Amino acid sequence: MADEKDITKDFLLCNRCGACRAVCPVFDVYREEWAGARGKVELAEAFFRGEAISDAEILKIFDLCLHCMTCEENCPSGMRADEIVLAVRAEMARRGRLPRLKAAALSTIRRMDAGVFRAMRRTGLVRRGTIHGYASGSPFGFLFPMIGWPSSRSVPLPAPKPFLGSNPEFFPASGLEGLLNGSVDAATTEKTQALLDLVRRARAENIGKGTRVYYFIGHAVNHFFPEEASDLVWLLNLLGIDVLVPADQECCGAPFFYAGDIESAREAAAIATDRIAGQRFDWIVTSCASGGRMLKDEFPRLFDLSSDGFFEVGWDPAGEVFFRKKGEPEGARKYMEAGAKYRKHIEGRVLDINEFIAKVLGLEKEETGFDAAFGPGRGEGQAAGEGSAAPAGDAERPGSADRPGERDDEGSSGNPGGEGSLPVVTYHHPCHLNRGQGVGWQPEALLELLPGYRYVRMADADRCCGGGGAFTFTHSKASEKVAARKMDAIAAVRPDIVSTSCPVCRIQLMDMLRRRFALEAEKAGGEARRIAVRTPAELLAGELRKALKGRPEAV
Repeated sequence: MADEKDITKDFLLCNRCGACRAVCPVFDVYREEWAGARGKVELAEAFFRGEAISDAEILKIFDLCLHCMTCEENCPSGMRADEIVLAVRAEMARRGRLPRLKAAALSTIRRMDAGVFRAMRRTGLVRRGTIHGYASGSPFGFLFPMIGWPSSRSVPLPAPKPFLGSNPEFFPASGLEGLLNGSVDAATTEKTQALLDLVRRARAENIGKGTRVYYFIGHAVNHFFPEEASDLVWLLNLLGIDVLVPADQECCGAPFFYAGDIESAREAAAIATDRIAGQRFDWIVTSCASGGRMLKDEFPRLFDLSSDGFFEVGWDPAGEVFFRKKGEPEGARKYMEAGAKYRKHIEGRVLDINEFIAKVLGLEKEETGFDAAFGPGRGEGQAAGEGSAAPAGDAERPGSADRPGERDDEGSSGNPGGEGSLPVVTYHHPCHLNRGQGVGWQPEALLELLPGYRYVRMADADRCCGGGGAFTFTHSKASEKVAARKMDAIAAVRPDIVSTSCPVCRIQLMDMLRRRFALEAEKAGGEARRIAVRTPAELLAGELRKALKGRPEAV
């Protein structure tokens, strides 16, 4: 097939043009050839040819990758440097050479109900109160410099209770019948009314179909952001959708996968698939960018349902080519049953929460520029505004969403028509959602629907924030430098809220926003600002609760 991919072919695609250097956030920090994709590809080729390179050097260099996929997106020849990095990590894992710190951390989170979280809760190492997207200092900050972290760093503590095991496993939509039927307040804006109309239509359609989703929650949301899960469930119920959140669901294996421990990732994927297969649902909804990508794209590779699976790379010195070493793929025999269950129960049924809500509300991608003028479907017979992501009409849409906004000293943008007085929200695109899953316009479309906010797009909204799973903890200084560019973009917008759709990005942004706009600003004698970090789904749920305030079900 024309679209089949193979890591041994990717080596042939690199023409050493260096385009990746201009976009790689790690290269931007170190400014050394080995830090960029081109340098890593050359080292990977030498590594697989068996040249004399120390394991320690390989571990150091290939652990310095965020898996942001920016190099792949910008490679003119279509080479997948991200996959080459992963292939090297996988070979090191086969040799038993995972980085010690990473291996130790992975061993503590193998199960969803990991012992480390139980121990923290038993000893009272939990956050106090509900979280609203602000970071706070750690009581152990004085120890952080010993491991290379600044003492001001914020490290999240788990909530007193995880979502799983503390809530029902099934949330029926039927409990909210009367919520949308009452009259609205006379002061309700046109934009709020348009949003409620969208929700009413979606609810009627889904109730009629009996739509049911399986919410695959993931470690981070379950333990650190259970309030996010509660908002998501309530929002889906309001949209007429029954929500299943089984307490026995397990980790998707993403932490092991990106560390290169492919066998552990397969084991986790097989368990997760088995648990999902035992339930009845129409769709699987995820709220973790990496978890959604695993379910959509990586499970088939782990179960060898795709030609682009995992295998040992060999080198033929005579032909000067890389090849797959002979033998059956590693997972072919052991995971045949898991693969069959995946194809029957999961394949083609996974949607990110932003993707799902946009689908349910009937939103469409708004084309701009060349596509708007000459793209498919444009021309005669198209009504004004058709295909817009914001059905409320142009008069109700933030006019400055395509450029960074400026606000005066009073916190107002000065935007005519009253929108300038609204709090500003901007959006950071998680790499594994935007580049990894192709979900980009949907979160922004949801933010533009919010009646109580003005959405302003930041510059380089899709640039990596430096979170990168464990990267933010294992390479703290590099992560901070990557995040500095994101903080500059946020500073230009001066938002009240930064929105994102990945729990790891959320943790990273909470920490860096606190340091930049509270601690550093205060130290410099400036205005200390607390900027919240929320997901589009949370903000949408909050706006709907506000619009339906006073009705018993709007809690």
